[in-house]
Amino acid sequence: MLPSTGSLALTRSVVTLTSGRTDRPIGLLVPEGQFEENNMLNALLSSLTIQTARAIPLAVAAALAAMATAQNLVPNPSFEDTTLCGTYDPVRMTAPPWFNPSTATPDIYDNDLARQCGVVWDPADPDVQASGWQYARTGTRFAGAYQWYGANSSDTKDYFMVRLLQDLQAGTAYAVSLCYSRADGYALATDRISAYFGPDSIHVNDFRTLPFTPQVDLMDPEHEYLTDATNWTCIVDTFVANGSERYMIIGSFLDSSQVNGIDTFSGIAPLCYYYYDDVSVVEVGPSGIHETGLEVLPLADGSLRLNRVPGGRLHVQVADVTGRLMGGTEAIGSQGTVDVKLSEVMGQGIYVIIVWSREGRGSARFYWPGR
Repeated sequence: MLPSTGSLALTRSVVTLTSGRTDRPIGLLVPEGQFEENNMLNALLSSLTIQTARAIPLAVAAALAAMATAQNLVPNPSFEDTTLCGTYDPVRMTAPPWFNPSTATPDIYDNDLARQCGVVWDPADPDVQASGWQYARTGTRFAGAYQWYGANSSDTKDYFMVRLLQDLQAGTAYAVSLCYSRADGYALATDRISAYFGPDSIHVNDFRTLPFTPQVDLMDPEHEYLTDATNWTCIVDTFVANGSERYMIIGSFLDSSQVNGIDTFSGIAPLCYYYYDDVSVVEVGPSGIHETGLEVLPLADGSLRLNRVPGGRLHVQVADVTGRLMGGTEAIGSQGTVDVKLSEVMGQGIYVIIVWSREGRGSARFYWPGR
Protein backbone atom coordinates (compact mmCIF):
# COMPACT_ATOMS: atom_id res chain seq x y z
CA MET A 1 0.00 0.00 0.00
CA LEU A 2 1.13 3.52 -0.72
CA PRO A 3 0.48 6.61 1.43
CA SER A 4 -2.15 9.06 0.22
CA THR A 5 -1.15 12.44 -1.20
CA GLY A 6 -4.65 13.85 -1.66
CA SER A 7 -7.95 13.04 -3.30
CA LEU A 8 -8.57 12.29 -6.95
CA ALA A 9 -8.97 15.40 -9.04
CA LEU A 10 -12.39 14.36 -10.30
CA THR A 11 -15.86 15.61 -9.41
CA ARG A 12 -18.74 13.44 -8.27
CA SER A 13 -22.16 14.26 -9.74
CA VAL A 14 -24.80 14.07 -7.03
CA VAL A 15 -28.58 13.95 -7.19
CA THR A 16 -30.24 15.21 -4.01
CA LEU A 17 -33.84 15.09 -2.85
CA THR A 18 -35.18 18.35 -1.50
CA SER A 19 -37.25 16.58 1.14
CA GLY A 20 -34.00 16.34 3.10
CA ARG A 21 -34.64 12.84 4.41
CA THR A 22 -31.89 10.28 3.86
CA ASP A 23 -32.17 6.69 5.06
CA ARG A 24 -30.08 3.57 4.99
CA PRO A 25 -30.81 1.11 2.17
CA ILE A 26 -32.36 -2.13 3.25
CA GLY A 27 -30.46 -5.40 2.99
CA LEU A 28 -30.61 -8.84 4.53
CA LEU A 29 -27.96 -10.39 6.72
CA VAL A 30 -27.69 -14.06 7.58
CA PRO A 31 -24.98 -15.39 9.96
CA GLU A 32 -22.80 -18.15 8.62
CA GLY A 33 -24.16 -20.63 11.16
CA GLN A 34 -27.56 -20.68 9.43
CA PHE A 35 -26.10 -21.91 6.13
CA GLU A 36 -25.80 -25.43 4.89
CA GLU A 37 -22.45 -26.06 3.23
CA ASN A 38 -22.29 -24.29 -0.15
CA ASN A 39 -26.03 -23.52 0.00
CA MET A 40 -26.42 -19.81 0.53
CA LEU A 41 -29.75 -19.55 -1.26
CA ASN A 42 -31.61 -22.11 0.85
CA ALA A 43 -30.39 -20.43 4.00
CA LEU A 44 -31.44 -16.98 2.81
CA LEU A 45 -34.90 -18.24 1.93
CA SER A 46 -35.35 -20.17 5.17
CA SER A 47 -34.29 -17.14 7.18
CA LEU A 48 -37.44 -15.36 6.03
CA THR A 49 -39.48 -17.69 8.23
CA ILE A 50 -36.92 -18.34 10.95
CA GLN A 51 -36.50 -14.67 11.80
CA THR A 52 -40.13 -13.56 11.78
CA ALA A 53 -39.44 -10.51 13.92
CA ARG A 54 -37.42 -8.91 11.14
CA ALA A 55 -39.16 -6.67 8.61
CA ILE A 56 -38.15 -8.16 5.26
CA PRO A 57 -38.54 -5.73 2.31
CA LEU A 58 -40.77 -6.98 -0.49
CA ALA A 59 -38.08 -6.40 -3.10
CA VAL A 60 -35.51 -8.38 -1.10
CA ALA A 61 -37.96 -11.22 -0.49
CA ALA A 62 -38.65 -11.37 -4.22
CA ALA A 63 -34.92 -11.29 -4.86
CA LEU A 64 -34.29 -14.27 -2.61
CA ALA A 65 -37.03 -16.30 -4.26
CA ALA A 66 -35.59 -15.52 -7.69
CA MET A 67 -32.04 -16.36 -6.57
CA ALA A 68 -33.04 -19.98 -6.01
CA THR A 69 -33.26 -20.61 -9.76
CA ALA A 70 -31.70 -17.58 -11.47
CA GLN A 71 -28.29 -17.57 -13.11
CA ASN A 72 -25.47 -15.89 -11.21
CA LEU A 73 -24.05 -13.29 -13.62
CA VAL A 74 -20.71 -13.08 -11.76
CA PRO A 75 -18.01 -15.32 -13.24
CA ASN A 76 -15.72 -17.09 -10.77
CA PRO A 77 -17.82 -15.84 -7.83
CA SER A 78 -15.68 -17.50 -5.14
CA PHE A 79 -12.28 -16.74 -6.74
CA GLU A 80 -11.43 -20.41 -7.33
CA ASP A 81 -9.97 -20.13 -10.87
CA THR A 82 -6.18 -20.57 -10.66
CA THR A 83 -5.15 -20.32 -14.33
CA LEU A 84 -3.02 -17.20 -13.68
CA CYS A 85 -1.17 -18.57 -10.66
CA GLY A 86 2.20 -18.50 -12.36
CA THR A 87 1.76 -14.98 -13.74
CA TYR A 88 2.37 -11.64 -12.07
CA ASP A 89 0.18 -8.89 -13.42
CA PRO A 90 -0.79 -5.79 -11.36
CA VAL A 91 -4.08 -5.52 -13.27
CA ARG A 92 -5.15 -9.12 -13.91
CA MET A 93 -5.58 -10.87 -10.59
CA THR A 94 -4.78 -14.51 -9.80
CA ALA A 95 -8.51 -15.24 -9.88
CA PRO A 96 -9.51 -14.53 -13.50
CA PRO A 97 -11.51 -12.79 -14.84
CA TRP A 98 -11.31 -10.44 -11.83
CA PHE A 99 -9.26 -7.27 -12.37
CA ASN A 100 -7.72 -4.54 -10.24
CA PRO A 101 -9.09 -1.18 -11.48
CA SER A 102 -6.47 0.97 -9.69
CA THR A 103 -2.87 0.87 -8.48
CA ALA A 104 -3.86 -0.23 -4.97
CA THR A 105 -3.16 -3.85 -4.01
CA PRO A 106 -6.19 -6.08 -3.30
CA ASP A 107 -5.41 -9.67 -2.33
CA ILE A 108 -6.42 -13.20 -3.29
CA TYR A 109 -5.91 -15.75 -0.49
CA ASP A 110 -5.46 -19.51 -0.78
CA ASN A 111 -6.02 -22.03 2.02
CA ASP A 112 -4.42 -24.74 -0.14
CA LEU A 113 -0.90 -24.71 1.31
CA ALA A 114 0.49 -27.04 -1.37
CA ARG A 115 -0.75 -25.11 -4.40
CA GLN A 116 0.26 -21.66 -3.07
CA CYS A 117 -1.76 -19.65 -5.56
CA GLY A 118 -2.15 -16.12 -4.26
CA VAL A 119 -1.39 -15.21 -0.65
CA VAL A 120 -0.72 -18.49 1.16
CA TRP A 121 -3.01 -18.46 4.20
CA ASP A 122 -1.28 -20.77 6.67
CA PRO A 123 -2.92 -20.74 10.12
CA ALA A 124 0.45 -21.66 11.69
CA ASP A 125 2.12 -18.52 10.32
CA PRO A 126 2.44 -15.86 13.08
CA ASP A 127 1.85 -13.08 10.56
CA VAL A 128 -1.35 -14.76 9.38
CA GLN A 129 -2.48 -15.17 12.98
CA ALA A 130 -1.86 -11.48 13.63
CA SER A 131 -3.83 -10.45 10.55
CA GLY A 132 -6.77 -12.71 11.34
CA TRP A 133 -6.85 -16.20 9.85
CA GLN A 134 -10.01 -17.30 8.06
CA TYR A 135 -10.93 -20.28 5.90
CA ALA A 136 -12.72 -19.72 2.59
CA ARG A 137 -16.49 -19.96 2.78
CA THR A 138 -16.62 -21.85 -0.54
CA GLY A 139 -13.69 -23.83 -1.92
CA THR A 140 -10.25 -22.79 -0.71
CA ARG A 141 -9.84 -19.25 -2.01
CA PHE A 142 -11.25 -15.81 -1.18
CA ALA A 143 -10.45 -12.12 -1.69
CA GLY A 144 -9.42 -9.34 0.68
CA ALA A 145 -9.41 -5.55 0.55
CA TYR A 146 -8.68 -2.44 2.60
CA GLN A 147 -11.89 -0.43 3.01
CA TRP A 148 -10.81 2.39 5.30
CA TYR A 149 -7.68 3.83 6.89
CA GLY A 150 -9.57 5.85 9.48
CA ALA A 151 -11.21 9.28 9.53
CA ASN A 152 -9.30 12.09 7.80
CA SER A 153 -6.42 9.76 6.94
CA SER A 154 -5.26 8.08 3.74
CA ASP A 155 -7.91 7.63 1.04
CA THR A 156 -6.23 4.44 -0.19
CA LYS A 157 -8.86 1.86 -1.20
CA ASP A 158 -8.72 -1.63 -2.69
CA TYR A 159 -11.21 -2.65 -5.39
CA PHE A 160 -12.19 -5.71 -7.40
CA MET A 161 -13.65 -5.44 -10.91
CA VAL A 162 -15.24 -8.07 -13.15
CA ARG A 163 -17.20 -8.17 -16.39
CA LEU A 164 -20.60 -9.76 -15.88
CA LEU A 165 -21.62 -12.73 -17.98
CA GLN A 166 -24.24 -10.58 -19.69
CA ASP A 167 -25.29 -6.93 -19.73
CA LEU A 168 -28.00 -5.95 -17.27
CA GLN A 169 -31.42 -5.14 -18.73
CA ALA A 170 -33.08 -1.73 -18.40
CA GLY A 171 -35.89 -1.58 -15.86
CA THR A 172 -35.03 -5.01 -14.43
CA ALA A 173 -34.31 -5.54 -10.76
CA TYR A 174 -31.22 -7.48 -9.69
CA ALA A 175 -30.20 -8.94 -6.35
CA VAL A 176 -26.57 -8.26 -5.45
CA SER A 177 -24.93 -10.19 -2.62
CA LEU A 178 -21.62 -11.24 -1.15
CA CYS A 179 -20.33 -12.83 2.02
CA TYR A 180 -17.82 -10.96 4.19
CA SER A 181 -15.68 -11.58 7.25
CA ARG A 182 -13.78 -8.79 8.98
CA ALA A 183 -10.06 -9.45 9.41
CA ASP A 184 -9.82 -9.37 13.20
CA GLY A 185 -6.21 -8.23 13.16
CA TYR A 186 -7.53 -4.83 12.02
CA ALA A 187 -9.44 -2.72 14.51
CA LEU A 188 -11.76 -0.64 12.31
CA ALA A 189 -15.13 -1.52 10.79
CA THR A 190 -17.46 0.37 8.43
CA ASP A 191 -21.20 0.25 7.82
CA ARG A 192 -21.18 -0.91 4.19
CA ILE A 193 -19.53 -2.67 1.28
CA SER A 194 -20.59 -1.09 -2.01
CA ALA A 195 -20.92 -2.15 -5.63
CA TYR A 196 -20.78 0.08 -8.69
CA PHE A 197 -22.05 -1.07 -12.10
CA GLY A 198 -20.88 0.67 -15.27
CA PRO A 199 -20.73 0.25 -19.05
CA ASP A 200 -16.94 0.02 -19.39
CA SER A 201 -13.89 -1.38 -17.64
CA ILE A 202 -11.56 1.13 -16.02
CA HIS A 203 -8.03 1.37 -14.73
CA VAL A 204 -6.79 4.55 -13.08
CA ASN A 205 -3.18 5.35 -12.26
CA ASP A 206 -4.07 6.10 -8.65
CA PHE A 207 -4.65 4.20 -5.42
CA ARG A 208 -7.28 6.42 -3.83
CA THR A 209 -11.08 6.49 -3.73
CA LEU A 210 -12.68 5.91 -7.14
CA PRO A 211 -15.01 8.79 -8.11
CA PHE A 212 -18.15 6.75 -8.76
CA THR A 213 -21.55 6.61 -7.09
CA PRO A 214 -22.38 2.95 -6.31
CA GLN A 215 -25.85 1.66 -7.08
CA VAL A 216 -25.72 -0.81 -4.18
CA ASP A 217 -24.63 -0.36 -0.56
CA LEU A 218 -24.62 -3.74 1.16
CA MET A 219 -25.39 -3.13 4.83
CA ASP A 220 -26.52 -5.04 7.90
CA PRO A 221 -30.19 -4.20 8.59
CA GLU A 222 -29.83 -5.21 12.26
CA HIS A 223 -26.48 -3.66 13.16
CA GLU A 224 -24.97 -0.37 12.11
CA TYR A 225 -21.49 -1.76 11.37
CA LEU A 226 -20.01 -4.82 9.67
CA THR A 227 -18.02 -6.11 12.63
CA ASP A 228 -18.27 -9.93 12.46
CA ALA A 229 -14.71 -11.30 12.44
CA THR A 230 -15.60 -14.91 13.27
CA ASN A 231 -18.18 -15.99 10.70
CA TRP A 232 -18.82 -15.48 7.02
CA THR A 233 -21.86 -13.18 6.96
CA CYS A 234 -23.85 -12.76 3.75
CA ILE A 235 -25.58 -9.50 2.85
CA VAL A 236 -27.90 -8.79 -0.07
CA ASP A 237 -29.82 -5.89 -1.59
CA THR A 238 -31.55 -5.07 -4.86
CA PHE A 239 -31.36 -2.33 -7.47
CA VAL A 240 -32.96 -1.55 -10.83
CA ALA A 241 -30.65 -1.43 -13.86
CA ASN A 242 -30.78 1.30 -16.49
CA GLY A 243 -29.62 -1.08 -19.23
CA SER A 244 -25.95 -0.23 -19.75
CA GLU A 245 -24.36 -2.01 -16.80
CA ARG A 246 -21.71 -4.48 -17.89
CA TYR A 247 -18.92 -4.29 -15.30
CA MET A 248 -19.08 -4.48 -11.51
CA ILE A 249 -16.60 -2.91 -9.06
CA ILE A 250 -16.67 -3.83 -5.35
CA GLY A 251 -15.20 -1.64 -2.62
CA SER A 252 -15.72 1.64 -0.75
CA PHE A 253 -16.55 4.77 -2.75
CA LEU A 254 -16.50 7.23 0.15
CA ASP A 255 -13.54 9.41 1.05
CA SER A 256 -12.05 8.76 4.49
CA SER A 257 -13.88 11.70 6.08
CA GLN A 258 -17.25 10.46 4.72
CA VAL A 259 -17.02 6.87 5.95
CA ASN A 260 -19.30 5.83 8.80
CA GLY A 261 -16.99 3.59 10.81
CA ILE A 262 -15.95 2.60 14.32
CA ASP A 263 -13.01 1.21 16.27
CA THR A 264 -13.79 -2.32 17.47
CA PHE A 265 -10.71 -2.34 19.75
CA SER A 266 -10.11 -5.93 18.68
CA GLY A 267 -7.11 -5.62 16.36
CA ILE A 268 -3.55 -4.42 16.40
CA ALA A 269 -3.72 -2.21 13.28
CA PRO A 270 -5.99 0.90 13.09
CA LEU A 271 -7.34 -0.04 9.64
CA CYS A 272 -10.45 -1.67 8.17
CA TYR A 273 -9.93 -4.82 6.10
CA TYR A 274 -12.57 -7.28 4.87
CA TYR A 275 -12.46 -10.74 3.32
CA TYR A 276 -14.94 -11.44 0.46
CA ASP A 277 -16.39 -14.68 -0.92
CA ASP A 278 -19.39 -15.87 -2.95
CA VAL A 279 -20.24 -12.75 -4.94
CA SER A 280 -23.56 -12.88 -6.78
CA VAL A 281 -25.69 -10.80 -9.16
CA VAL A 282 -28.97 -12.43 -10.21
CA GLU A 283 -32.01 -11.15 -12.04
CA VAL A 284 -35.11 -10.63 -9.93
CA GLY A 285 -37.30 -9.47 -12.82
CA PRO A 286 -40.59 -7.61 -12.56
CA SER A 287 -42.37 -10.20 -10.41
CA GLY A 288 -42.95 -9.05 -6.84
CA ILE A 289 -42.23 -5.38 -7.61
CA HIS A 290 -45.12 -3.14 -8.69
CA GLU A 291 -44.46 -0.94 -11.72
CA THR A 292 -45.64 2.68 -11.58
CA GLY A 293 -46.10 5.14 -14.44
CA LEU A 294 -43.57 7.75 -13.37
CA GLU A 295 -44.35 11.34 -14.42
CA VAL A 296 -41.55 13.92 -14.72
CA LEU A 297 -42.22 17.67 -14.54
CA PRO A 298 -39.35 20.22 -14.92
CA LEU A 299 -39.60 23.10 -12.44
CA ALA A 300 -38.50 26.70 -12.80
CA ASP A 301 -35.86 26.36 -10.06
CA GLY A 302 -33.95 23.76 -12.10
CA SER A 303 -35.27 20.67 -10.32
CA LEU A 304 -37.61 17.87 -11.37
CA ARG A 305 -40.91 17.02 -9.75
CA LEU A 306 -41.62 13.30 -9.86
CA ASN A 307 -45.26 12.27 -9.59
CA ARG A 308 -46.68 8.79 -9.02
CA VAL A 309 -43.55 7.61 -7.23
CA PRO A 310 -43.89 4.37 -5.25
CA GLY A 311 -44.36 4.48 -1.50
CA GLY A 312 -41.76 3.85 1.18
CA ARG A 313 -38.06 4.68 1.20
CA LEU A 314 -37.06 5.79 -2.29
CA HIS A 315 -33.86 5.10 -4.21
CA VAL A 316 -33.24 7.51 -7.10
CA GLN A 317 -30.72 7.23 -9.94
CA VAL A 318 -30.11 9.49 -12.95
CA ALA A 319 -28.09 8.33 -15.96
CA ASP A 320 -27.34 9.75 -19.37
CA VAL A 321 -28.37 7.94 -22.55
CA THR A 322 -25.05 6.06 -22.66
CA GLY A 323 -25.79 4.58 -19.24
CA ARG A 324 -23.24 6.69 -17.34
CA LEU A 325 -24.52 7.20 -13.81
CA MET A 326 -24.85 10.90 -12.99
CA GLY A 327 -25.83 10.47 -9.35
CA GLY A 328 -28.20 8.95 -6.86
CA THR A 329 -29.66 9.25 -3.40
CA GLU A 330 -32.41 8.00 -1.06
CA ALA A 331 -35.34 9.81 0.52
CA ILE A 332 -39.04 9.62 1.37
CA GLY A 333 -41.67 11.06 -0.99
CA SER A 334 -44.85 12.82 0.13
CA GLN A 335 -48.22 11.64 -1.21
CA GLY A 336 -46.68 10.12 -4.32
CA THR A 337 -44.50 13.15 -5.14
CA VAL A 338 -40.87 14.10 -4.61
CA ASP A 339 -38.70 16.93 -5.97
CA VAL A 340 -35.26 16.04 -7.30
CA LYS A 341 -32.55 18.69 -7.53
CA LEU A 342 -30.20 17.87 -10.37
CA SER A 343 -26.46 18.39 -10.35
CA GLU A 344 -25.25 21.61 -11.94
CA VAL A 345 -22.66 19.67 -13.97
CA MET A 346 -25.36 17.94 -16.03
CA GLY A 347 -25.38 19.38 -19.53
CA GLN A 348 -28.24 19.74 -21.96
CA GLY A 349 -29.57 16.41 -23.19
CA ILE A 350 -31.77 13.36 -22.68
CA TYR A 351 -31.50 11.48 -19.37
CA VAL A 352 -33.11 8.50 -17.69
CA ILE A 353 -34.38 8.62 -14.11
CA ILE A 354 -35.20 5.46 -12.15
CA VAL A 355 -37.02 5.47 -8.81
CA TRP A 356 -37.68 2.38 -6.73
CA SER A 357 -38.55 1.22 -3.24
CA ARG A 358 -39.63 -2.03 -1.65
CA GLU A 359 -43.19 -1.18 -2.75
CA GLY A 360 -42.60 -0.49 -6.43
CA ARG A 361 -40.50 1.17 -9.09
CA GLY A 362 -40.82 3.55 -12.01
CA SER A 363 -38.61 5.03 -14.72
CA ALA A 364 -38.84 7.73 -17.38
CA ARG A 365 -36.78 9.60 -19.91
CA PHE A 366 -36.66 13.37 -19.69
CA TYR A 367 -35.10 16.31 -21.46
CA TRP A 368 -32.77 18.50 -19.38
CA PRO A 369 -32.04 21.98 -20.83
CA GLY A 370 -28.92 22.50 -18.73
CA ARG A 371 -28.11 25.61 -16.73
